[in-house]
Amino acid sequence: MTRPWSSVMQKLFHLALLILFSVILVSSVNEEGVSLLEFKRSLSDPNNNLESWNSSDLTPCNWIGIVCTDFKVTSVNLTGFDLSGTLAPSICNLTHLTELNVSKNSISGPIPKDLAICHNLEILDLCTNRFHGEFPTPISKMIALRKLYLCENYIYGEVPEEIGNLTSLEELVIYSNNLTGSIPVSISKLKQVRIIRAGRNLFSGPIPSEISECESLEVLGLAQNRLEGSLPRELQKLKNLTSLILWQNRLSGEIPPEIGNISGLELLALHQNALTGSLPKELGKLTQLKRLYIYTNQLNGTIPEELGNCTSAVEIDLSENQLSGIIPRNLHQVSGLRLLHLFENILQGSIPRELGRLKLLQGLDLSINRLTGTIPLDFQNLIYLVDFQLFDNLLEGSIPPYLGLKSNLSILDMSANNLNGSIPPDLCKHHKLLFLSLGSNWLSGNIPYGLKTCKSLIQLMLGDNQLTGSLPVELYELHNLSALELFKNKFSGLIPSEIGRLGNLERLLLSDNFFAGYIPREIGNLAQLVTFNVSSNRLSGSPIPDNLGNLQMLESLYLNDNQLTGEIPASIGGLLSLLVCNLSNNNLVGIVPNTPVFQRMDSSNFAGNNGLCTIGSYNCHPPSTPSLTSKPSWIKGGSSKGKLVCIFSVVGFLSMLSIVSICWVIKRRRSAFVSLEEQTKSDVLDNYYFPKEGFTYQDLLEATENFSESAVLGRGACGTVYKAVMADEVIAVKRLNSRGEGTRVDSSFHAEISTLGKIRHQYAYTMKVNEKCDIYSFGVVLLELITGRLPVQPLEQGGDLVSWVRRAIYDKVPIMELFDKRLDLSGPKMTEEMSLVLKIGLFCTSTAPLNRPTMREVVVMLLDAREAESDSPSSRTSATALDEDASSRDYLDP
Repeated sequence: MTRPWSSVMQKLFHLALLILFSVILVSSVNEEGVSLLEFKRSLSDPNNNLESWNSSDLTPCNWIGIVCTDFKVTSVNLTGFDLSGTLAPSICNLTHLTELNVSKNSISGPIPKDLAICHNLEILDLCTNRFHGEFPTPISKMIALRKLYLCENYIYGEVPEEIGNLTSLEELVIYSNNLTGSIPVSISKLKQVRIIRAGRNLFSGPIPSEISECESLEVLGLAQNRLEGSLPRELQKLKNLTSLILWQNRLSGEIPPEIGNISGLELLALHQNALTGSLPKELGKLTQLKRLYIYTNQLNGTIPEELGNCTSAVEIDLSENQLSGIIPRNLHQVSGLRLLHLFENILQGSIPRELGRLKLLQGLDLSINRLTGTIPLDFQNLIYLVDFQLFDNLLEGSIPPYLGLKSNLSILDMSANNLNGSIPPDLCKHHKLLFLSLGSNWLSGNIPYGLKTCKSLIQLMLGDNQLTGSLPVELYELHNLSALELFKNKFSGLIPSEIGRLGNLERLLLSDNFFAGYIPREIGNLAQLVTFNVSSNRLSGSPIPDNLGNLQMLESLYLNDNQLTGEIPASIGGLLSLLVCNLSNNNLVGIVPNTPVFQRMDSSNFAGNNGLCTIGSYNCHPPSTPSLTSKPSWIKGGSSKGKLVCIFSVVGFLSMLSIVSICWVIKRRRSAFVSLEEQTKSDVLDNYYFPKEGFTYQDLLEATENFSESAVLGRGACGTVYKAVMADEVIAVKRLNSRGEGTRVDSSFHAEISTLGKIRHQYAYTMKVNEKCDIYSFGVVLLELITGRLPVQPLEQGGDLVSWVRRAIYDKVPIMELFDKRLDLSGPKMTEEMSLVLKIGLFCTSTAPLNRPTMREVVVMLLDAREAESDSPSSRTSATALDEDASSRDYLDP
């Protein structure tokens, strides 16, 4: 009985094995699945996006990112899956594969040379990863390739001549890498190529004229390289070209008139080069042109009238050149024009009233020219006008009275002209006005009610006019206000205590008016205040408020030339941020607080105050602050004769003491602090700082004993002040520091000027337009933390920090070299996080305020920077966003 039972069990065991092997055989994935699983093993997938790639499936056709045709894998698309690791060449075992897209990940390593065996591959997209190494020459063997995307990686070296073998190529997108050398001439063999985008690299040399043989070319993007030479005239052969993007290179010479023969051109971006000569009138033949950007070059001559024939144009920017002559009247023929920038040229004549016919105009900037005449009334009828800037011209007459009534004005700057009359009442009719600058004109009257209640205002600048009246109480409800400039007018009355409600105020300039009364204590509530200037008024009364010491952001304090009394509050001396504090020409008494802040300031900041002196001053006996109700005992009683004797005795004693003191100081021939009452008579000061007669440099050498240390009065950031004893007077001479032979100004000063100079003027004037200046400052702080560098340094150490970082990135400096060397960078996580913070810092310091994020967005980016980055849109093929609502002058895709 046992034997048959054993035989049965043996048969059942064999049957089970057979069934098991059958199940395994049936459930194992096919060869393509095996290749994909091998490909997956080279990747890191922290979010399990490839979880559906299961070896138990019969076929990979249902896996995420996989597309099959006739049960054969034809497409692998893993874009934005947060993958890292390397790219395995086993993917090429998929013999029917036509598309491989792993863009927007963190895949690193060199691009495998074995990818060349993907013979049927038509689309290869490796953009926005961390691939490095030289440009993969074997790719040139993939003759079926139609679209090659390698953008936003760290690929270096030259593009090989073999690139010309890809005769089926339609799109070549390799921007934002470290590619060097010249553009290969063999590119002319790409007869099918429609799009070439190779900007933001390090290509040098000329643009090869052979590129004109790419007869199908529609988009040519070579911006932000180091290309030199002139524009090839042969470009006129590119009859299908719609976008020519060559900005920020080193191109020189004239714009060839043959450009006008590219009849289908829609975008011409030649800005930020070194182009010379005049604008060719042939540009008027480009009737399809939508955007023309030739700003920041060295063009001269006049603006051709033929430009009015570009009837499809939406934006024209010819600013920052040396164009002269008049503004062509027939520009009004460009009826769809939304932006016209002609600022910073040498244009003359009047503003054509015909420009008022451009009904769709949103931005008009004609500032920094030599325009004369009046402002055409037609502009007040432009209902879409948002940004209107005419500052720094020679315009006269009044501002159009109904300006703002029909339009949603956001930015209005007409400062530095000769305008007169009153401020129009409807500038803020629609409560959109953010920035208003009408300073340095001859405007009169009061601030209109419509402006006083403009709650959208962020900057109000009306200084240097003839405005009258008191400070309107309505102004203190403008809680968004960051700058209030009313200096050099004829305002009078008190400074109301309600001013303390302007919690966002950073700049308060009320100097050179007729304000009276006291400085309200509520000023101490303005925690954001950086500059406070109420000099040259009639302020008096109670002492300087001690709670000004609460203004921890304060850098400049001007209270001079008033009638202020009492002592200097010690709290002001504790403001570590304070750089300037001018309290001169008041009635202050006591001792200047002995703090580091005041110690580094020149004594002229305290001059003209009776009884005010500094600790350590020779014979300094500051009188106590006199009581307003009581008199000294020697005045209360006694005869007039006795009083006179006392007075003459005191005066005589003080006079003798002064003479002895002065003689002692001269004898010692060195700087000594004396009572500021004695050394600062107004007539002496005038001669001291502003001598009436000329002198030579040799005179100064003799008068200062060859700039001897004994003649030093004080030192500042930019130089040293010396006392020069001339034949009939004593003057002060400031000698600027020099860092080396041939250097005329301290390079740190150059760095600061560079920071301002690189900001296009309309952004420099609208820094606070959308509350983005704080964002910029925050971005600078982030860059300081990441790099360990100061925000402004001497030029030999990089200059201003933002420009230094951007220049390093543009020059493809390895990102590790930007980080603070004192930090532990051994861990990849630390490096990755620092890289993300660096990107956020650069985002926050974008040149245009409108392109900076809000603080809420910054917080989101800091909390989840990776997701924010992976979700950002990135066009592969379009040269720029050509939608009618977007202006992309400074951010054209390369």
